[in-house]
Formats: sequence, C-alpha cells, structure tokens
Amino acid sequence: MSFKTRLACTLATAALMGAAPLAAPMSAQAQSVTLKPTTDGLSASIRLTTPTTRFRFQDAGVARDDWTAQTRDARLSGDAVEGAGDAFDRFTLLLKPDTTEEGRGYIAVTRVGDGYLLFAPALTGADDMLRLTLDAPQTWTLWPANDVSGYVYVGPAARIEQRAGGAAIMAPGLSPQVRTTALDTFDTAVNFFGRRFGAPPKPPTLVFTDQGAGPMSFRADVTDTEVISARLHGDDWAEPTDSALSDIRLLVFHESVHLWNSHFAVPAEGSPWLHEGGAQYLALVAASSTGVLNHEDGLDAISASLTNCRRAVGQSRSLAERIAGGPAMYDCGVTIQWLADLELRHATDGQRGVIDVWRDLIAQARAGRPDYGPADFVSALPAGSAVPALFDAPADQRWSALEARLTALGVRWENRPSRQTYLMAALSHLNASNCAPGVSKGYYLRDGYVQMDNDAACGALAGDLELGKIEGFDPMADARPMFEAVQTRCAAGEPVRFTARGQTTVREALCKTPLATPLAYALTIAPPLATQD
Repeated sequence: MSFKTRLACTLATAALMGAAPLAAPMSAQAQSVTLKPTTDGLSASIRLTTPTTRFRFQDAGVARDDWTAQTRDARLSGDAVEGAGDAFDRFTLLLKPDTTEEGRGYIAVTRVGDGYLLFAPALTGADDMLRLTLDAPQTWTLWPANDVSGYVYVGPAARIEQRAGGAAIMAPGLSPQVRTTALDTFDTAVNFFGRRFGAPPKPPTLVFTDQGAGPMSFRADVTDTEVISARLHGDDWAEPTDSALSDIRLLVFHESVHLWNSHFAVPAEGSPWLHEGGAQYLALVAASSTGVLNHEDGLDAISASLTNCRRAVGQSRSLAERIAGGPAMYDCGVTIQWLADLELRHATDGQRGVIDVWRDLIAQARAGRPDYGPADFVSALPAGSAVPALFDAPADQRWSALEARLTALGVRWENRPSRQTYLMAALSHLNASNCAPGVSKGYYLRDGYVQMDNDAACGALAGDLELGKIEGFDPMADARPMFEAVQTRCAAGEPVRFTARGQTTVREALCKTPLATPLAYALTIAPPLATQD
C-alpha cells in the first residue's frame, strides 16, 4: 500500500511577489484542482465553486490538444469544457505531455524524468482563481509550493537541488556534460546578474529535461514563478558537441536575464526586440565577462546577429514593424543593444555601458515603476546616438549609415559568408520566387534536413515539404556548392531542380531573377564585450 500526501497551494495568478491569496466571490468560476500522476500524464480533477454549463479557461493561447476529458458527458473544446446540458461543478481531465512545440507559446505539460512540469495558468478559469492539490506518493511535491503563476514542477522532491542562487531540477536522463554545463552556467549567471541588478524577485529554479517534444532541438522560457524551463529534443544530446554545449550556456544566460528584464521589470507590448534582444546581448556580455565565451566567439555571435538582421530587414521602410516578431527581433535586438553599448562605452571612457541602462530600468522597477519601453531605453543613450537613426533613417540609407557609425567606433569587418548563410540565402530566394506576394513563407532547419513552412500558394515549394537534394547537393551538408549551382540556374532564368526527402523524383522550382552572393559580416576588430564589476 503506497502512502499518499495531499499538498495544497493557493494563489491568484495575477498576484505578484508573495501577495496574499485573493478570495473568490461567490459567483466566480474559481476552481480546486487535484493533480494525480498516471502512466500517461497528470489526471486533473477539477471542482468549481459555482455550477456552470460551460467552463472557460482564461488563457486561450495555451494549446490543449493533448488533453482529454475523462468525465462522461464532458467535452473539451479549445479553451472551454462543456457539459451535456445540465450545470456541472466538477470534471476530470487527463493532461498528457505536449506532443509538439510547433507554433506554441508556453508548453502546457512537459515530462521531467518521472515527474512533470505544468504551466499552471493553463488550468486557470476565466475568473482568475486556482487552487492546486497534489494526490501522489509522499515523496512527490509541488515546486514552487505556493505559486501557480507559471511553471510548477510536479514530481519527486528528491530531484530538487538547492543551489547558491536558487534551485535546479535535472531530468535523470541528461548526459553528464549537459547537466554540468547547465548547472555551472546557472550558478554563474545568477551570481553575475545578481551583483549588478540585485537579487531576483523570487528564488529562481532551473528545470532541464531531455524529454522535450521537439521538433526544435532545444527550447527554453521562463514564467512568473521564476522557473526556467529548458527542453532538449533528439539523440544528439546524448553526446553533445562543444558547439551544442555553447548553445546551452548562452541559453541559460539568456533565460536568466529574463528573471529581471521580463518578469520583474515589465516590457511594453509590441517591442519584443527590446527585452529579447537585451537578454541575448546581456547573455553575450555575461558569458564574455566570466570567461565562458572568448573574444573571437563573441565577435562571431555579433557578426551573425548583424548579418541576420540586415537580411531580415533589408530595405523595409519600417524597422519597428519588421522586428516586432520572429528571429529578427532577436538579431536586430542584439544589433541595437551592441551599437548602444559601443556608443555608451565610447562616450564615458568605459565607465558606463548598456548593462548600466538595464540596471537603471530594473532599479526603477524596484521603486514601483516596472513598465518600460523603447523610449526609456533610447533616453538613456548619449546625445547623437545612431540607434534612433536605425528606425528613422530612409530605408536605402539605413545600412550605410550604420556601417559608417560602426567604423567611427573602431569596428572593422569583412564579407565572409558561412555555410548557413549560403543555405539561408538560397532558400529565401527560392521562396520569394515561388510564393505569391504577401503569403506566409519560411522554412525550418531540422536535425539534418530542411523542412519548408509555406503557404499553399508557393508552387512546387508549398506546404511542409521536406527537401532532399537541390541541384544534386545536400542543402545542409553542401550549402556552398548548392548555392553556386542555384545561382547559375537563376542567372540563366532556368528552374531549380530538387527532390523531396527520401524520394528520387526530380521536381522544379521557379527562379527567374538573379541570386546575389550574400553579405555576411565577419567582425575582425571590435571593442571587447566583457565588462568589469
């Protein structure tokens, strides 16, 4: 007979920083949820304070495709549970782990060894009250124990490791290299940013699992519980390369910044380039300052962001609109942060940098003014900063003006396209040649192959086509010769020949305009990213 323990935590999901739980009015759809682990996921027995014929979840953006209703006559549809007709006050759902992360925000349920990570707000009703109770072996726990505003770990308490700056939960299947790298970087990151920004508002927890749903090889985020969730997918993580471990380090630094610049200080809507670009750039600064990243690798990272930003924005009239989402918000965000850092350090003889701007914004949040936006950031830059010009200058002068400013700040570079640069240039050109104007188009770089992500109006490249070879070359392994072959065909106005993955039938994609050799910045001389205490 297994012993059971019942653990409860109550908190309004809107409550901040340890505020007392809110009492639900009698008419509210507040609910008590009892979580019980099963072999397939978490059974959630939900009891409402007020009977209803339709229970609506507050967060309609959470994907609940992998959940199923376990109560007879109850039906789960999108963001609501409906009964057969009569009012109901209880029902049970089976919360299976998400089977994909494609097109999703916060992941509802993720496996962590034999435990789970639950995005608790996914269970919150429209009236904003949630009470969690755990029905599980006494060795299990809820973590954090009194907060349901974000990710909550539901699993064996023995998995929780207390660290100097918080806690960590590592899935037992992680390779020793990943485990050590993640934990060491977490300790370093919390210490580095804590010395500059002060203690995080809540003790942070790092959760790492190798049971991510994919298809991305890794993904991470952080919620208001200050739980950082990092999810790895694929066999390559069993014996990670040095490059993969470097990705882990930057990922942990990046998500750690969000403890302060997204979940304490609150970014304005519509400008994700500011807090996402800020987190990525500060990750590079922190990694460089602590010896995790050397100068050359730091320059390579900035080079990639600068290149990708220019490619994404091109001659778009509105920079702000173009970087409001997608990869551009990261790449251009890093570019803007780097330029601001160069200008600040130059203007103050190294006494002040962009990290000090973030320190001031976070101090402002501690003083009770958490909201910030682009205007707050720009106002902290030196007079004559080129950052506003990136947004306001005519599109055809944007990049020449930026290059002139970088030159004046002591930066030097050369054009050095990488294998990935050639690959992305060819794929983007083929999509532009085959897709109707204005339709959605893109692609994913999967584990060893390319998958298109195109609208149906993209001709031979429509849909989620998986590419095999292009002009006889593997686009991932032989990107440069593939690019040159495509460039030759396009210069002659001839169709580009390709095969689908696993097939031999040759297909043709249109290419009636020349394909230019891509520009890829390779910084050769630039001031160091590292900062001193």
